[in-house]
Amino acid sequence: MAVAQIAYNHLHPTVKAKCDALIAVPLTYGGTATNTFVTAACWADDFKSQLGSGTWHYIDLPISLDGTSYASFVPPSFDVVQAINQSIATFRNPSATDAQQAISLRYLIHFLADIQQPLHCSAAFFASQPGGDAGGNGYPISGTYNNLHSLWDSGGGYLADSLPRPLSTASRTTLNNRVATIEAAHPYQSVEAGRLPDVMVWAQEAKSLAVTICYSGIALNTAPSAGYLQTARSTTEARIALGGQRLADLLNTLLAVNPTPFRASNGDFGVSWNAVVGATYYLEWTDDPADPTWNVRPPITASSRTATFQEPMIPGRRFYRLRR
Repeated sequence: MAVAQIAYNHLHPTVKAKCDALIAVPLTYGGTATNTFVTAACWADDFKSQLGSGTWHYIDLPISLDGTSYASFVPPSFDVVQAINQSIATFRNPSATDAQQAISLRYLIHFLADIQQPLHCSAAFFASQPGGDAGGNGYPISGTYNNLHSLWDSGGGYLADSLPRPLSTASRTTLNNRVATIEAAHPYQSVEAGRLPDVMVWAQEAKSLAVTICYSGIALNTAPSAGYLQTARSTTEARIALGGQRLADLLNTLLAVNPTPFRASNGDFGVSWNAVVGATYYLEWTDDPADPTWNVRPPITASSRTATFQEPMIPGRRFYRLRR
């Protein structure tokens, strides 16, 4: 939910409106516990048994801790990288239904958080776990946490707050305060907006952190040191910030207005753009973009996810801009 809130804070208003509309689409599985952009972050976990999507939340990129071979290891056939790419493809498919986009949005919100957790992108092989430790689930430790995965799922205690859903006023205050702290330490930077990501690069990045941080400085069946826990907390904070920034950039890219000019079959000039149903748009034009006064066409209210404007071609040149 922290990743989702950070992303929501940095969505373009048009994109935010479209996301809100998709979250409101009725689904077979759902309810008041996941009916906002932020609480929808939990949807993929709440219904993964019904959806049969358990393996979609991680990718087992193998690591050998002591030279144990993983040559014969066969990972699950579908993983978080494929799940994210599949959800992106749904948004790029002009034939996708609102329900399909609504499900893909919920998956993206959840999986862009999951893929930041290093142990969701790794599986360690060692003498007592020759088949792999399932992202630290088979790496027993003592103390508060039973295994390494549970320690990192809680961020070494950074995510110890249990927030019931739907969010109460007190829970929302807790979440907002945590997000404010994260954003103050890691201000939003749009580093990937306008282009689609190579999701496997994200997974490999997380795997590298598993090697250098998660499996470093801790031994089997021992309690984590105070220093290890502090590293887990600071790493978790940074990864939450990055996940929120990446989610905002991805959704701003996928759901951007993106006006596209075209020549109609009758020779007219046209412009089409991704739209929010019910939103009103104005296509303005001028012969000189340096002129502060632009001519305004009659408003266009979108009745579908795509809006279009056409007019006869004219001699010379004309500049257009789209305003919601």
